[in-house]
Amino acid sequence: MTTGTETGTQALRDVLTTPGPVLSVYFDLDPRPEMGLNAEERWQGLCRVLASQGAGAHDLDALTRRFLSSQPGSGVLAAYAARGEVVHSAVLPGFGQRDLVTRAPLPHLLPLLAWRQDHPAHVVAVVDRTGADLRLYPAGATEGPRRTVIGSDDEIERNRPGGRSQMRYQHRAEDSWEHNAVQVAEALDTALAEVDAHVLMLAGDVRARQYLTKHLPTWVRRDVSIRPVSGSRSPDGAWPQRMAQVEAETCRAGREATEALLRRLDDGRSPRGHTVEGVYATVRALADGALRTLLISDSLTGHRTAWFGPGPTDIADQPASLPTDLTPVVQADLADIAVRSALLTGADVRILRPGAPGAPAQGIGGLTRYT
Repeated sequence: MTTGTETGTQALRDVLTTPGPVLSVYFDLDPRPEMGLNAEERWQGLCRVLASQGAGAHDLDALTRRFLSSQPGSGVLAAYAARGEVVHSAVLPGFGQRDLVTRAPLPHLLPLLAWRQDHPAHVVAVVDRTGADLRLYPAGATEGPRRTVIGSDDEIERNRPGGRSQMRYQHRAEDSWEHNAVQVAEALDTALAEVDAHVLMLAGDVRARQYLTKHLPTWVRRDVSIRPVSGSRSPDGAWPQRMAQVEAETCRAGREATEALLRRLDDGRSPRGHTVEGVYATVRALADGALRTLLISDSLTGHRTAWFGPGPTDIADQPASLPTDLTPVVQADLADIAVRSALLTGADVRILRPGAPGAPAQGIGGLTRYT
C-alpha cells in the first residue's frame, strides 16, 4: 500500500491492474459544520452507501483504518480498496472535491488526476550569493527531496576597507558570486531533470538571481517557466507566504498546460491532423494504442458505459467489437475504462472541467502519436 502524497503514474497503474471490484473513496478531512455531522458520522454514512452497493466488510474495515490514521483538516483523502486491503491512498491538500464513493470494476481516478494536473512537477529555489536551498517536487507531490548548494567561493563581501584595495576586493567578491551562481545553476539543471520539471519557482537575493539566470543551461531558459516568489534564505518567517505563492503558481501552470493542449487539439482538427474526438474515434485510437494524450471531461462520468478486457487495448464502445474469445469482458463507466487504457498504454491524461472552451466533442478526445 502507498500512502501520503504519492500520485505517480506507476502507482496509479498498479491500482488499475488490481482485480475488481474496487472501492473508490474521496473524503474531505476538513470539518464540515454546515452538514451538521462530524467527520466520523460522515464517514459512517459513506460506508453505508458502499455497503448498499455490495462492498464487503473486509474492504470497509481496511478503508476505515486508513481514515482513522488521517490527519484531520489536511485535505481530501483519496483511497482505493479491493480484496480486503487499501491498494493505494493519498491525501490531497487544497482540493475542493466533495465526498464521493463508488464500487465498480475499475477505480475512479478522475478526481485524483484532476488534482494531480494542478500540481505539476516543479522546483523551488531560494538563492543568495553563497548558494541555494532547493526543494524538488515530482508531479502530484506535496513533499520531495531537499538539497542545499554551498558555493565553494566564500569571498562574498565587497565592502572592505583598504583605499586602493577596494576595487580588488570588489572584483574578488563579484567573481565569487559568479562562481557560486554557476554551481547553483548546475544543481538546478540536475534537479529539474530529476523530477522532469518545467516550472521553477525562484526566490531570494535579487543580485544572486541575476547571476543565476545568466548561467542557467540553455534548455532551462528555453523550456522552463521561471516564476518569482517571495522570501530569502534567512529565517524571516516568509515560508508560509512563499508556499502559498508556490501553490497558486503551480495551479496556474497546470491550467496553462491544459489550455495549451486544447490549442493543440484545435490545431489538429483537420483531415491529416493528430486530433481525434468523440466516443467512437477516441475508443478506436485507444484500442489501437495510438493515443498520446487523452482529454476527457469529468462530466462524462456516469453517463456512458463501455467494455474492456484483460489487456490495456481491450476496449470497445460495444461488446461485439471485442474478440469473441476474449475473457473476461466487463462493462464499466466509459471514463474509467478510457483512463485505464490511456495510462496502461503510456498516454498522458488531462481532465477537463465541464464547459471548457475547445473541449472535444462528446467530452472525450485526444492527440494521437501519429496520423
